[in-house]
Amino acid sequence: MPQIDRDLKASCHLILSRPSPPSAAQTLARLAQLPQATDAVDVYGEGGAVAELEQATLAHLDKPAGLFFIKGVTAQLCVLRAYAQARSCNNVVIHPLSHIGMDEASAVERVAGLQPIRLGRTLPFTAAQLDALTEPLAAVVVELPLRRAGYLLPDIDELHAISRWCREHQVPLHFDGARLWEAAAGYGLSLAELAGLADSVYVSYYKGLGGLGGALVAGSESFVASLKVWKTRYGGDLFTAYPQAISALDGLQHRLPRLPEFVSRARALATALADIPGLVIHPHTPHTNAFQLWLPGTPASLAEQHRHFAQEHGVWLFDAFAEAPLYGYAMTEVEIGPMSDHYRIEDTAAAIRQFAGIAASGA
Repeated sequence: MPQIDRDLKASCHLILSRPSPPSAAQTLARLAQLPQATDAVDVYGEGGAVAELEQATLAHLDKPAGLFFIKGVTAQLCVLRAYAQARSCNNVVIHPLSHIGMDEASAVERVAGLQPIRLGRTLPFTAAQLDALTEPLAAVVVELPLRRAGYLLPDIDELHAISRWCREHQVPLHFDGARLWEAAAGYGLSLAELAGLADSVYVSYYKGLGGLGGALVAGSESFVASLKVWKTRYGGDLFTAYPQAISALDGLQHRLPRLPEFVSRARALATALADIPGLVIHPHTPHTNAFQLWLPGTPASLAEQHRHFAQEHGVWLFDAFAEAPLYGYAMTEVEIGPMSDHYRIEDTAAAIRQFAGIAASGA
């Protein structure tokens, strides 16, 4: 986001989705007040708040072992390399719209040396599509939710079918769960129920939980142990990571319990927007606390219109616009979180209705 837009967003009295970050001084002062700030400092991830975070996360996921990573990309490269080595196979199933497929500069091929099999198109892939494959597989990766497709979740029965297929074929199933917390809330399942469908799970601490960063991979003790050498090889060993761990523990305690509430608010907002002419809500009923809106126009024209709207009304609705898979439309995202404590759904719906009218008129 350009600095001019960051400044404009920070000046607005209503921000729909993601808040402007506090200053570094404010963040450090808040972390210093948390109980874990008095713990010993971890050394290369051993002890301190990192060890406490690993155990707290495993209690939610009900997995035997877990390993903290500073970065999700590193975590999942390690996961896939470990599976490939154990199974003497470089083929991994991913969705073409997944983070691994779209947002990592081809790291799975260029860095990990793996051969991704891209399965599916605009919807999550199915067990039937897996069954049509004829090549050996090192792992199957399911992103929950599939962000680039509109934060879509597979139907829960379909997810169970994928899990059964993988176990029947003795292929490891890995959940790319950067937003697993939100996915569980969207399904109405416990985290343990959802994580139990997969052999390994990656979770992120900075998205739904609002932490400073960091991730964890959970799975069997032997598998997690096999990740440590890959973590070193991929440069994932920070000397200390206590700021990230302390903030993540705070997110587990205070943000995680609120995710079902945010899912409900996202669905209420989508319902309130359903009758706006020219506005496409994708999916019509959000699967999690986030969804896409498609509006007529180009990303550049909508960004300029939105800038003028924010200046005039002091309301910041959307962070960015991108191409939509519908000619003449652009896409933006809505992600409901703690900012929704500061506005009423009907007032926000009215602001979006007003902006959608501007977009439709091309003004």
